[in-house]
Amino acid sequence: MPLKMAIVGAGHMGRIHLEKLKTIKNVQITGIVDIKKQLAEGISEKNHIPFFTDYRKILPFLNGVIITTPTETHYKIAKIFLENGTHVFIEKPITSKPAEASKLIEIANKKGLILQVGHLERFNPVYTRAISFIKKPLFIEARRISMFTGRSTDIDVVLDLMIHDIDLILSLVKENIREVRAQGIPLVTNKLDVVNARIEFTGGCVAHLTASRISTTKERTLTVFEKDRYLIIDLLNGKLTSTKKNNKGKIETTEYTAENMDSVKLELIEFVDSIRGAKNPSIIGEDGLNALVLANQIKQYIAESKSL
Repeated sequence: MPLKMAIVGAGHMGRIHLEKLKTIKNVQITGIVDIKKQLAEGISEKNHIPFFTDYRKILPFLNGVIITTPTETHYKIAKIFLENGTHVFIEKPITSKPAEASKLIEIANKKGLILQVGHLERFNPVYTRAISFIKKPLFIEARRISMFTGRSTDIDVVLDLMIHDIDLILSLVKENIREVRAQGIPLVTNKLDVVNARIEFTGGCVAHLTASRISTTKERTLTVFEKDRYLIIDLLNGKLTSTKKNNKGKIETTEYTAENMDSVKLELIEFVDSIRGAKNPSIIGEDGLNALVLANQIKQYIAESKSL
């Protein structure tokens, strides 16, 4: 029997999720929801699926829901679906506030429901290849810069872009955080558009993160330094470069180019498989909460520095 799924939020990411979901077997898309009636109706007519302007009207018809609305609405929408027994996939960041994320996790756990968060870079094939080599990071440099798109201006660059790398770093370094330092400025919007952060972990690893959404170029790289080796993970172009010292003390460099993979489709397949009980999602509510907590620490440090 097909799983009945719906998408709440018909913006840029909602339309991407819809196109991917249409290609997954044994899934019936029972609706697209958006408060903008004309937008939802147009997508409905094009894809021959029902549309709704009130997400509560679709509650009785679902096994799972994909939430791609603005961040400040994530909590109230996800909470209602979870309380009504619907599995939830929610785009990053999980919520605006850690307390809200904790409440969603509590409801999902109590009801035995999937709460998966859309940190899609963990599905990037070049990253999945790289983690098979990474043992104990000593230093990590993350750079994520892009041109200004005008999207996601309801949140700052930390929650918009940097949170991807925050999640990746937390997945690599399983240690408590000792210190957070950061600086950032708004340039195009009234929120932070460029941010640089330094994270020190209790085990000694240090991570430097840079995020900008007002550049003239695009870059998504993660460079991981370990004893006798460093890896450059080019998430944008799917390339992995490994440089290490061999047994003879000489430097060796190897390169790997990943196959073209669809990270959004892969995370949705995992969501569908998790609902069916075939596996557990690799990125759960707790992961979304941990990334959000660190993101807020970065933002808080910047805010407090400006008030001095």
